[in-house]
Amino acid sequence: MLKKLFKNKMQDRSEEKKKKELIDRISKMDIYSMWHYLDEGNSCELGVEEIVKKLIKKEETAKRRFIEISDSKFKVDKCFELIMNILEHNNLTQKILTLSEKFVYIYSDLIKENDENNKRNYEEKLNNSLFFATKKFSDKTDPEKTECDIKIKKSTKNKVTV
Repeated sequence: MLKKLFKNKMQDRSEEKKKKELIDRISKMDIYSMWHYLDEGNSCELGVEEIVKKLIKKEETAKRRFIEISDSKFKVDKCFELIMNILEHNNLTQKILTLSEKFVYIYSDLIKENDENNKRNYEEKLNNSLFFATKKFSDKTDPEKTECDIKIKKSTKNKVTV
């Protein structure tokens, strides 16, 4: 009995240690490392969530966000594309969606300025990615809605119009 309890505690501690290591690893990443992390397939929900948090939060020592207006165009573009890539990812959670919406809100001025200066259309692309990710997430979490939609579509197919 005690052996079983001790084993469960050790597993919990090792899981917490792995989470802390992942958070620490992501906190030291730059934009290229984040891309490689997602490309390698190591995209667990916690990892993706921490990446979006890193892009949003203000660094305490430098008192600046991950991207600023003064940063290079390439870095800014890569951050926007990274968020769109995350939103296309299959392991979305409500928290990741909320953080992504916050990202778009926080960087809305930078997005608009980037679109005007560089003829990119990131504002529309990011909003579309958010919309479709939210729709895909709600379809996954609410199966009754999709069943209802299927029933409605089947019933309209069977109608004969003259």
